[in-house]
Amino acid sequence: MGVKDEQDLLDERMALEAERGEWEPVPGSRPTYRKQSDPALTRADLMAIFEGRPRGETPQPAKKTWRVRTTDLLDEWAEAGAEEEHVGRSALIRKAVQEYLATHHASLFPAV
Repeated sequence: MGVKDEQDLLDERMALEAERGEWEPVPGSRPTYRKQSDPALTRADLMAIFEGRPRGETPQPAKKTWRVRTTDLLDEWAEAGAEEEHVGRSALIRKAVQEYLATHHASLFPAV
């Protein structure tokens, strides 16, 4: 095994500090990593963590861009909701449209 480089040493030091509980979460961030005694992450928890983050190994299909007019109030509401869920506004809007269509028009495209 070769000599450890500076990045390896830094990674090891940071891992030890984290294991000792010396790292504090960023204020306002949502906890992702939990104690062993905590309940398992739910599907909703996982979706919130990974929403809007495409998998690197999966090619993304062609994307459509929608231009939507909205009120200032709805824009602020969407921005606040996206911030609360720790996702981008586009991810929140995609999720909202998908939930709406699944609830009100599921028979039109049941494969989603």
